[in-house]
Amino acid sequence: MVAGVDYGDSFKRDMGCSEQDFYRILPSAIAGYTFSLDGNRVTICDAEKNQQLRLTVNRLPDREIGMIRIPRIEVEFAFHNFTVAERQRFLTRFDHSYQRGGG
Repeated sequence: MVAGVDYGDSFKRDMGCSEQDFYRILPSAIAGYTFSLDGNRVTICDAEKNQQLRLTVNRLPDREIGMIRIPRIEVEFAFHNFTVAERQRFLTRFDHSYQRGGG
């Protein structure tokens, strides 16, 4: 996420990871929220604040760079009852959880 950019209540993001890795990392990426899975949909809730986030995860073709293949997914985010600041805080933590180091 770019600092200071408001993505609005709904947007899609192309992520360079497999579905398996996405679901493995998800609990730490959304710490403090409860979630449920239904097929390719994730519902994330904070009952105290009456907040809900729905994620829809779809497989995309791998990205190929020479002989390297990078798995990809498209994640659609649909926020309900989040302020802009709350959405940005959530996405900052979410993004940091999925960052990969290089070296």
